[in-house]
Amino acid sequence: MPATPVASIDPDNVAGFAKSAIDSDGNRALPDLSAVDGSGWAGSRFTVLAVGNPIMGDDGIGLEILAQLQQLLPQRPVWQAAIARGELALLEGGTNGMELVPVVQEAERLLILDSVAPGNGREPGQALRMSGDHVPRLLSMKMSPHQVGLLDVLSSARLTGKEPTVLEVVGVVSEKVDLNLGLTPTAASGIKAATDLAAEVLDSWLK
Repeated sequence: MPATPVASIDPDNVAGFAKSAIDSDGNRALPDLSAVDGSGWAGSRFTVLAVGNPIMGDDGIGLEILAQLQQLLPQRPVWQAAIARGELALLEGGTNGMELVPVVQEAERLLILDSVAPGNGREPGQALRMSGDHVPRLLSMKMSPHQVGLLDVLSSARLTGKEPTVLEVVGVVSEKVDLNLGLTPTAASGIKAATDLAAEVLDSWLK
């Protein structure tokens, strides 16, 4: 089954991004912040942000989890209603950097979908959910130089005094991150479990 399109940075959406363009699935495109101050991103109370590079093997884990969440939308009318109200946003951050700061600033609760580095008892293909003090340690273990610097984004949001009150990360431990389109079979085996964990987070937020 092909992946459902997701919201992403739209470099052609500068002049009108204050309206937060909405696609057919109810997802809003992120603004292009290269020439503006980012104030046009209205934000969402609950935000799911997937990061990673799909042409770098298992670095695309977060994007695949997001695609699977999209496929759950028909079974989750509560999610659909929250998206329609602008309360929930499912966003593809890709490898964008500081462009993501306004997204983080405006989220009351933020769920990051990402790949997780192996080691310290973490085995490739293992699905993980982490929150609280564990998150900074997890985000410091980036494997690919192509990935967004999430620690820098979160630190910048904190310096402005606007950051999520709840921050969670769901991901799968990667096996191989190199120039390759698609996940390794080992990483792919953990996507279903990670999707279930992410769905649990959203269900608890929107109950």
